[in-house]
Amino acid sequence: MKILLSLTALSLTLALYQGTCIFREPKEEIKDGKPVLPTECTDPINGSKHAFYSKWNTTNCMKCVCSEKGTLCCPRHSGLVERQGCKALFNPNKCEYEFYKLDDPSKPCP
Repeated sequence: MKILLSLTALSLTLALYQGTCIFREPKEEIKDGKPVLPTECTDPINGSKHAFYSKWNTTNCMKCVCSEKGTLCCPRHSGLVERQGCKALFNPNKCEYEFYKLDDPSKPCP
């Protein structure tokens, strides 16, 4: 029991550290009057199904991992979004920030 509480606390700490991670526990379903745990994970964004121990990227730049304990999705982009003399713009096609000069936004920063 102590191990379970410790792992839960660690998971919550990691989720808070990441800021925008999403964790979904599997939900029991009732089949033939009996509770049954799912045998796959559901993408929290589009509802697609994924096998246990699989990894995938969502359409909104999240990386997800599936296990019997649930689905964990975290942003694929991170790090600094500031550079001196530059403006950061998020490119949703590449799932990353691109930097452009403040004095000439048509030119990328080196």
